Amino acid sequence: MSKVVNIEEELFKKGAFYYNKREYEKAIKYFSHLFLNYKNLEYKLALANTLRNLKRYKDAFIIYKKAFEQDRSNATIFYHVGITYERIGRLNEAILAYKDTIKRDKNYVSAYNNLGGIFYKLKRYEEAIEVFKEVLKLKPDYHEINSNIGSCYSKLKDYDKAEKYHKISIKKSPKSAGAYTNLGNVYNNLYRYKEAEKLHKKSLELDPNGSNSHANLANSQKHLAKFKNAIDSYKKAIELNPNFVNAHFDLATTYLMISDFKNGFKEYEWRFKKDEMKGHILRYKDIFSAPKVTKEMDLKDKKILIHVEQGFGDSIQFARFVESFKDRFGSQVILQCRDELKTLFENSLKNVDSFYARESEKTPEFDYQISMLSLPYLYEVATLEDIPYKTKPYLFAKEDEEFKIKKEKDKVYIGICWGASNTGESYDGKVFNLNYFKPIILNDKFVLYSLQVGEDSKQIKELGFEDKVIDKTSKLSDFSKTASLINELDLVISSDTSVAHLSGALGKETWVPLQKMPDWRYRYKDSLSYLYPNMKLFRQKSFQKWDNVFDSIIDKLSFNYKVRIDKHHDKN
Repeated sequence: MSKVVNIEEELFKKGAFYYNKREYEKAIKYFSHLFLNYKNLEYKLALANTLRNLKRYKDAFIIYKKAFEQDRSNATIFYHVGITYERIGRLNEAILAYKDTIKRDKNYVSAYNNLGGIFYKLKRYEEAIEVFKEVLKLKPDYHEINSNIGSCYSKLKDYDKAEKYHKISIKKSPKSAGAYTNLGNVYNNLYRYKEAEKLHKKSLELDPNGSNSHANLANSQKHLAKFKNAIDSYKKAIELNPNFVNAHFDLATTYLMISDFKNGFKEYEWRFKKDEMKGHILRYKDIFSAPKVTKEMDLKDKKILIHVEQGFGDSIQFARFVESFKDRFGSQVILQCRDELKTLFENSLKNVDSFYARESEKTPEFDYQISMLSLPYLYEVATLEDIPYKTKPYLFAKEDEEFKIKKEKDKVYIGICWGASNTGESYDGKVFNLNYFKPIILNDKFVLYSLQVGEDSKQIKELGFEDKVIDKTSKLSDFSKTASLINELDLVISSDTSVAHLSGALGKETWVPLQKMPDWRYRYKDSLSYLYPNMKLFRQKSFQKWDNVFDSIIDKLSFNYKVRIDKHHDKN
């Protein structure tokens, strides 16, 4: 007796065979025939999922809709709709679809897991933790989830809990390379770089081709001042993943830290691909959509728009490269400024044809564009000798009666700054408490002026220094006014922020307390800055320890001004 062949089942089996091999074009040939069977929900889902994997999303949604018409109680349909929304970046709809999945099946682990992943992408870390913990309840042996929870706590800077969950993950999955590098990243954030380095190396023993682990290892090595090792590790990460944007950018800053400007500024161009730059590029798409200046172009008599990006300090530092553009290329130069910098730049930069404030003025007509921070790459800056204005000021303050100081004989007038922009990188490492200035504040030899704006300025009142620190920052509406005040002072002591760059560019004597591994602009060991003529650097000996830094500053003040300063005032 011959066996009866079920044609539909055979078509489905063949389609499933190719689907599992990810040969979706072949799979769809078989699944398409099955769509005629409206009664079989499994066939519809197979076709819809294949269309999704072929990126035919509209067609996939049509089939999912047919599936819903047949059975709206089926959790799996909602789950796959969630995946499809997630694939096309419609994350809010994906969240709703996964929640609908869970309503219909409270034990649908994959839906919880995907939902937690979306919350993580959206930086809704508390919600992600809650969802991931539900996964653990449903599937206690799903040990990778511990690592996911640990990563959420890391983002929330709750490093104790992050460490706890990553250690659980390692204990439960000792062969998981990701678990080791995730714990290593926690230790990176806790400045425990030697422990972090060991963990990243362990991760690479388990998975030598983990590009993230190579980059994480490089981050540890860089902070341990193993710059050659860090460069090799970043290069390995890039070899494994040529479009690894953050590895390229971190490689750039490592090169720049050791003054390898040729390689450093070349890699620095990768910053435009960073996620943090996408909003800026979209906001100023009228500029970025225009042709970018390259070395090969003939720019004579062309209108070149040089535009700013990143923070105020970056604009101040890189403004030194603007003056020579006109002479190099014979172009007309238009300089875009953040509003607060326009007046200062107009007063100082003489080889610029026109200026405009980017927030309040319309973009003028131009032929080509280039970012100010890309000028060193364009100029092929390779050595310290190629850096202009290392020995003289390049920004200049105008006198302003509002900030004129009537100085008393034998007094020393010092401007201080202790905070930084909390949107910038390494905020926690750069800043310190105003109380570290207390021995100076309480010494009658010194008259202190605050140069600190923003949230950190509230410390003056919180610490009861209103009568001791003169605060005119409410009147510092732009950097030209700040420059006028700085011009009146004898000395500026500032955290690594725009005030330090401004004071340095003005040629004012400037002292900068620095974290142990500072921004690349300050290199690693120098006591003097190669960027500014009168800047002295005071460096941490240990990560996060400021006491020795301020002891050195007080000793230097005592020596320079022949005054005894009680450095034992409580700084907490």
